[in-house]
Amino acid sequence: MISLAKNQPKYLYKLNLALVLFFILWFLLGVPLMVTVGCIYDENVITYIVMGCTFAVFFIGLAIFAVAYVKLYNRFINERVAELEEEFCDMPFEEAEQILKERGIITDIGFIIKNDDVFGEEVLSFNEAQLGFGYSIANTKICPHVCLGVKGQLMFDNTKAFYEMDRALYNFILKSDFNFNKGADLCFELFKNNKKEFAKFALKYHRNA
Repeated sequence: MISLAKNQPKYLYKLNLALVLFFILWFLLGVPLMVTVGCIYDENVITYIVMGCTFAVFFIGLAIFAVAYVKLYNRFINERVAELEEEFCDMPFEEAEQILKERGIITDIGFIIKNDDVFGEEVLSFNEAQLGFGYSIANTKICPHVCLGVKGQLMFDNTKAFYEMDRALYNFILKSDFNFNKGADLCFELFKNNKKEFAKFALKYHRNA
């Protein structure tokens, strides 16, 4: 729960900072208070009352922070989902295809692979193409991307091109019959069908990586 990374939303940063300060204040004030009362009154009912109240404050505070964290984290997820749904909304296939042609990503028969050698570029036919799907996190923004490889070969050793996914590429892939490498197919299906669960997955495993 506690994370003071500056790239998280301000409201989560402030909540986590408040939680850290709460722990510090409780240990600086609550623990010395219990020790002092215990030394003065020993095993007296007053000692137990003070200890009970001090720990009650601690656990009530934790409960309040937990409720606030769940509420704000859901807000955080919903904001990321709204970004994805706005950016990757529907577009006619023909329009997406035309945009990708104009950008030099595809031709009528395949993906354009730009090389640094004397051959300049080559075309990998759609029938021979295999896609990988992944994402990166820029601050809190989820940025999906696609890797291009040859069908039947390991993507790790055979990446021909890398594309940041946008609306045009998303709709072109979505409305075409491309093969995804193992694992990427499930991730893309989750992204396509349930962006909220995808956002939770992406942010959870990015955070734990």
